[in-house]
Amino acid sequence: MPLPRLLRTSSFRLTLLYAALFTASVAILLGIGYLEIRSYATHLQDEIVKREVQYLRRAEQDGGTPAVRALLEQRLRQPLLKSMRYVLQERDGRLIAGNAPVQAGRPEGRFWFHMPKGDKPGQMRTVRAYGLPLRDGRYLAVGEAGKAIEEFTDLQGALLRDIGYALLAVLALALAGGALMSHLMLRRVERIVRDTRAIALGEPARRLPVGGGEDEFDRLAASVNHMLDRIDAQADSLRQVSNDIAHDLRTPLGRLRQQLERGRRLRDVDALHGVLERATSEVDTALRTFASLLHIAQIGGDPRLLQQAPVALSELLETLAEVHQPAFEAAGQHFQADIAPELRAAGNRDLLGQLFSNLLENACQHCPAGAHVTLRAGTDADAVVVSVADDGPGIPAQEHAHVFRRLYRLERSRTTAGSGLGLSLVEAVARAHGARIELRDNRPGLDVRVRLPRLASAPPAARRPGD
Repeated sequence: MPLPRLLRTSSFRLTLLYAALFTASVAILLGIGYLEIRSYATHLQDEIVKREVQYLRRAEQDGGTPAVRALLEQRLRQPLLKSMRYVLQERDGRLIAGNAPVQAGRPEGRFWFHMPKGDKPGQMRTVRAYGLPLRDGRYLAVGEAGKAIEEFTDLQGALLRDIGYALLAVLALALAGGALMSHLMLRRVERIVRDTRAIALGEPARRLPVGGGEDEFDRLAASVNHMLDRIDAQADSLRQVSNDIAHDLRTPLGRLRQQLERGRRLRDVDALHGVLERATSEVDTALRTFASLLHIAQIGGDPRLLQQAPVALSELLETLAEVHQPAFEAAGQHFQADIAPELRAAGNRDLLGQLFSNLLENACQHCPAGAHVTLRAGTDADAVVVSVADDGPGIPAQEHAHVFRRLYRLERSRTTAGSGLGLSLVEAVARAHGARIELRDNRPGLDVRVRLPRLASAPPAARRPGD
């Protein structure tokens, strides 16, 4: 028969373990107390007997066995010594004097013996005694049968009984507490299971309740809610990408179909070649779009897989400035670079080069002739800051939050060449490097700043780009 669900919970098993450990601890403490009480009572009795034996031995030294007998009979008549037990016996075991039974075997040193209780027939009294032979061969034993040892003997059973009751009470309370705690924890777990099952069955907006106690269940619920928020954001992004792909690829695919339809009706070989070239160009555009999407997915898949190494950033940016200078000149734009020396950052040189190349290409593509574009690089307290600023048309502030989405394009840019993936690639590379991108109004134009974590060996900041 399977155990009830409550008894199979981890909290109940932990409670049982704790109860067992606590019960064992209580048993050990009570046992130690019991042994200490017993040791104290025995020591007290030994001291009483020891003093009496020493007193009688002094009498033997002064007057021999007759003096011991006379002193013993005298002490038997004293009321204050009524708890003392004496045995003075001959060599053959006959009792000479005393109020205790003859001791067979003549035990020496400390020992216990039993004798009937005078006031309780059929019951025995435990006596702690000390025996020794006298110089003439006779035997003397002195014991103490006072209420201390008798009460302690009676107390032993009560102590053991009380210890048993205490252990049973501890176990009962532990089991009751474990059942209650398991019930409360099981209720919270069942609520989490119910909510997660509802989310899995079609309620993606549902979230786990988080209380104000900040216990382990609240932290777990907060982590699950954060994970669900990330999943929702990725699902929204995937839906948006699907919509953007359908929107942005409809036009080139439509043109491609038109070109192919026109080519079917042509008989002139040269005209047909021209149609095929334009169709090939449309296919290349679509392939470049999908290649960019795949590249972004690969970069953002797992940043921990990114191979990073120290990058001489100043040298990289100077090379990019030289490479892009002819493109700006061909577009009739003014381009200048202001790059601080010895800038270094950790990352992938090729991907960082692609990031800054995309920013320069965006500035060149979207700025009119006569515009000014500046590439700046420097440091501040904790980062290397690279800025690409222009005085072109810029980006409206309300669009700043959207331009890094894949395939997103401003309305005024939909008639120009491009896939809308340049800034998405920039954002993916920056995120993989732990960098932060800031879009600022350059009044007029746009200032895009990339803040890269600086290596510890980088030189101290001399200035900040754009300040």
